[in-house]
Amino acid sequence: MVDIQVASHLRSRRLFLFLLAATIVIVLLMMHPWFLDSWFLRRSRPTYGAWGAPVVWDDTVDYDKAKRQFPKKSVTVGLITVATGKYFEYVHDFLKTAEERFMPTQKVTYFVFTDGSKKVPELPLKKNRAVSVISLKENLSKDAQMTKMEMINKLVLRKNENLNYVFCMNIDSKFVGKFGVEAVDDLVGTLHPGFYWKNRFSFPYETNAESKAYVAPTEGEMYFTGGLFGGSRDSILKLTETCAKNRAEDEKSGVEAAWHDEGYLNRYFVDHAPTRILSPEYCFPEDYWYMPWVKYKRVVAGLKDLSGGHDTLYSNTTMAKTIATNK
Repeated sequence: MVDIQVASHLRSRRLFLFLLAATIVIVLLMMHPWFLDSWFLRRSRPTYGAWGAPVVWDDTVDYDKAKRQFPKKSVTVGLITVATGKYFEYVHDFLKTAEERFMPTQKVTYFVFTDGSKKVPELPLKKNRAVSVISLKENLSKDAQMTKMEMINKLVLRKNENLNYVFCMNIDSKFVGKFGVEAVDDLVGTLHPGFYWKNRFSFPYETNAESKAYVAPTEGEMYFTGGLFGGSRDSILKLTETCAKNRAEDEKSGVEAAWHDEGYLNRYFVDHAPTRILSPEYCFPEDYWYMPWVKYKRVVAGLKDLSGGHDTLYSNTTMAKTIATNK
């Protein structure tokens, strides 16, 4: 009888210790950022915005329909990127892979902003494709300040009325899959690879109500990356003008959005919903080994940092400093 009681006591003690250990493990897991993020996980893959705009995934897009809508060589597309300072190291691979994958059936002009210190490498281009190098050293005076949105607006869009559509893309990217007319529309945003699988509560919208980039808690449906956006020339003219104006007003007030141009871009997309949404296939971070629902990669972004950090690209005064040091 005593042996039975001892055995029962040992079993109870073991069960208690097991439950205690399990509880500790669960608590530790709940404290992990991934677990906390999972509370905000979307329960299904986003295929449409709440306003009806389609999200482009490889297994949902109708490539044949897109080709019929934009026959071969029917439009002129501009691809705009900034390659100042150490970011210039990305130019070769960016242009080389773009020639292989970007809008293969259309007329394309690559617009590359540089600080004028190095020559853009000459690469073999297909017919009806060209590279236009815009030296900020030559286009801006010594004391001039111009943000990325201003540069795109004033030095590309206003000077190239022949463009039908444009895409603006970070230089630390390379094309690894199809990027064609399936991505073309009047106003195009790209789902941020770090937040597309979460819901509104985890989006890093601007929270400073004094900023022109501020997005109220009751606003916003999707969060978009600043690394890739596009649309018709007229739409991007309006977008870049508005974002540049809002950023300039914030600067006068001593305010700057936490995520810089991306913050102003998301404010704009709240007010002017994109007509087409690109999935994270178009912006797959190099250091991500997995992203929910992404089975096909089109663009690998955030390549190994050669630049000294992203602040050198996104800060308000970067362009002015870059030019001043090269004058």
